[in-house]
Amino acid sequence: MIEKLQKIDYKGPVLLLLSLALHFSNLGGLSIYALDEAKNATAAIEMWYNKEWIIPTFNGEYRFDKPPLHYYFFILAYKLFGVSEFSARFFPALFGFLTTFMTYRFARKNLGYLAGTITLLVLAASLHWYIQFHMAVPDPFLIFFMTAGLMAFYEWSKSGFRSTKLLLATYACLGFAVLAKGPIGIVLPCLALLVYALAMQLLNAKRLMRIFHPIGLSLFFLIALPWYILVALKTNGLWLEEFFFKHNLARFSAPMEGHGGGFWLTLLFVFAGMLPFAFFLPQSIGHTFKFRTNRPTTFALVCSCTIIIFFMLSGTKLPNYTVPSYPFLAILIGNYLSQVISKGKLKSLTVPVIFYGLLILALPFGIYFGLSADPSLKVPKSLLWMFMLCFLVLPFIALAYWKKQLAKLLFGVAAGFMMISFLFFWLAFPKIDRQNPVITAKAELLEKEALYYFRIFNPAFSFYLRQPLKNLEKVPSPHNAKGYLITRKKYLKELKHLNVNFEMVFEGKDLFESPTTVVLKLLPDQ
Repeated sequence: MIEKLQKIDYKGPVLLLLSLALHFSNLGGLSIYALDEAKNATAAIEMWYNKEWIIPTFNGEYRFDKPPLHYYFFILAYKLFGVSEFSARFFPALFGFLTTFMTYRFARKNLGYLAGTITLLVLAASLHWYIQFHMAVPDPFLIFFMTAGLMAFYEWSKSGFRSTKLLLATYACLGFAVLAKGPIGIVLPCLALLVYALAMQLLNAKRLMRIFHPIGLSLFFLIALPWYILVALKTNGLWLEEFFFKHNLARFSAPMEGHGGGFWLTLLFVFAGMLPFAFFLPQSIGHTFKFRTNRPTTFALVCSCTIIIFFMLSGTKLPNYTVPSYPFLAILIGNYLSQVISKGKLKSLTVPVIFYGLLILALPFGIYFGLSADPSLKVPKSLLWMFMLCFLVLPFIALAYWKKQLAKLLFGVAAGFMMISFLFFWLAFPKIDRQNPVITAKAELLEKEALYYFRIFNPAFSFYLRQPLKNLEKVPSPHNAKGYLITRKKYLKELKHLNVNFEMVFEGKDLFESPTTVVLKLLPDQ
């Protein structure tokens, strides 16, 4: 049995290489299309060009959404590689891979070679994981530092909270998590760690003194606080007021920007994000409860449940919110499946594998017809046949099941989704991405013209135009403005009420969004 486990463990480095390749798959070949991604990538350009290191801005106006850590990394990438899609996504992809590697090492150290390898397999197969780390947003940095802080705390607890190195690592990571996305970077980890410490009866007076050590607290505040103080001073408290009350408390208490839903929606996001191994989640959670004296898996269960329950209670619900739970869910699944393999429990895999097979058969049709339901998209039939290539793993899985080769069966399950991920980033999504209105409108042709916007516009234009757009409503004589105007179709009637004359140059629906972008040539009064 030991020889078999070691043989499986040798696949770890190969899986890491595949994971690295998937994290960086076609980073520069896909346009900056998502609205938040475009704002983040552009804000970093503005901060760099203006040598403004404290106040984030987008299109020359304060951007209150998030703290600056991701902007600093984007600026570093711009300096290293030049301003491009690849540069904006370089560090998110890198931090995604580092989180995967860290999770693998944690599981391998605390649960054994086999559990570590299967844990790596679970994360390496998740398409949503790669999508999240393909975007120029702050979440990859929060996920990395939150995961690192939680895992450092666990290792620190094993030393009886005596290790100074782990003390510093825990507090430093939590400080950077707060600098990445605000209060959530300290609130969520502290909730999880408190529940775990109480459940495992880790706390007493001496340990509390070690945990809340002045050196650790000083390091945390030294990393997390200075920027918040500086931005408060430079904006007379306006930035902090907008950020804390609107983008934190308001988001938690009520849906924002139409992103609401019942608590079940959070569970659906988690299940979909953990595919294909989500089919093993119920058994993995049950197994962890049964063997709750196993500290590493109990720790992973507490961390994942805390994150999921927190966002179940949140008024605003988005798929990216629960991604920090994925490394810990992967550990639960990895540990459970390692026990299944070790004990040769083939029947435990039967139902999940059947569901997986049905999913693989339905997925190409679901993707094709789901995209085709959007009348604004031209979806080529080749996309359907392309994703059918994943059917090739089904005979391999069936053969492994028949021969009772459980490890090979699980690798086959992962292979199907890893193939889908490669196809998605290199072949399928580029066909859809080329229909992005910023590309089809040929934004580069507008660079030398005077540019305006009215009310709201697709922020990706700012990234590709590399210049701010003037607010037409703040122009002294809007009807005399000359150049091009970028706005949304629903505002055309309002423009006519302002006596602004224009000629339609371009009209196109934003990619995966409901608004329709229009580019207008302004016709000033003679």
